[in-house]
Amino acid sequence: MKIKCQRNVLLKGLQTVFRAVSTKNAIPAAGGILLTANRDCLTFQATDFEIAIRYQENDFSLEEEGSLVLPGRTFYEIAKKLPDTELALDTEEQTMTIRYDEAKIEINGFDPEEFPLLPQVNPKISGVFNLETLKRNLREVIVAISVDESRPIFTGVLMEIEPERVNFIATDTHRLALKKSAWESENDGSALLVIPGKILLEILKIPAENNPAVRIEADERQVSFAVEDSLFISRLIEGKFPNYRQVIPGEDRILAKAIVDGNRLFSILERATVMSREGTGARVGKVRLEVSDGKMVVDAASPEVGRIHEVLPVYFEGEPMSLFLNAQYLLAILKVIDDADVVMDFTGNASPLVLRRKDDGSYLYLALPIKM
Repeated sequence: MKIKCQRNVLLKGLQTVFRAVSTKNAIPAAGGILLTANRDCLTFQATDFEIAIRYQENDFSLEEEGSLVLPGRTFYEIAKKLPDTELALDTEEQTMTIRYDEAKIEINGFDPEEFPLLPQVNPKISGVFNLETLKRNLREVIVAISVDESRPIFTGVLMEIEPERVNFIATDTHRLALKKSAWESENDGSALLVIPGKILLEILKIPAENNPAVRIEADERQVSFAVEDSLFISRLIEGKFPNYRQVIPGEDRILAKAIVDGNRLFSILERATVMSREGTGARVGKVRLEVSDGKMVVDAASPEVGRIHEVLPVYFEGEPMSLFLNAQYLLAILKVIDDADVVMDFTGNASPLVLRRKDDGSYLYLALPIKM
């Protein structure tokens, strides 16, 4: 392989695929990035056997075709520290030489034959989102996924696919987020796909400057997201996702309703989190919300820090309510909603609280109170 490219071109490719580099495999090549140059493009590939990412670049000059697996972390760290200039990359056997100015760096690599093949998706379901819409949908639900790897089903997002519609659902059993969205379905099939949060976080990092199309394909075991020059592939999470509809309260269970300025409530809760810490370095604790005619009271306290008490005017109807909630759960959703008018539906002092945008039936967020 002999190519020339700018340092930013090399770095963009490495940044795109780096998070799929494996760190736990006994095969050295499996922890590498496969770099392939041919007349069509310069291709970067990485996989950790759960997710795989491929990126293709055309902004380079080719002198000789070839491929080599480079140690992922070393290659990426070196690229970040190279000067912003043109680079000449060439390989001889299993060594890559990077030349720039009067300098050169030699990196030992691995045989491309040892690199694991990227999985192939045999699509049973396919359709298209524009990137901006997909990212908005994901942002609104991914706040509710779990980070507890002992319960894998809750570390992913359920895509409930129907012809022309997709529901996105996430829950960690303490909170739940639901987003309803339209998409351009390419068939009439239906499917339930639980997609790992890890790959969805990579989708959220894709720049949406030109709002390109994202093509999604899935079979029984895998899902892929193709956008411009990038391809993201992931295994689906096995297991049965809980019946989320059972926990979403119907109108007959709503005992009280408040409409609150979400930005003001967010600011109050940020202050309340400081006062709710229990112990040095402890995670944020609980806040108490009390709502009655015309006002919402926010209280938080800890023996070591102190107490905060703030009052916020709200539109309110129904029975007075008082419940304790995880402050971080509320902050996370208010940051996502980012709206002046937030509707809060109360189902009881020890029952779920539902938050949503005013006049928007496509999204809701449910949080369970803290039991006292």
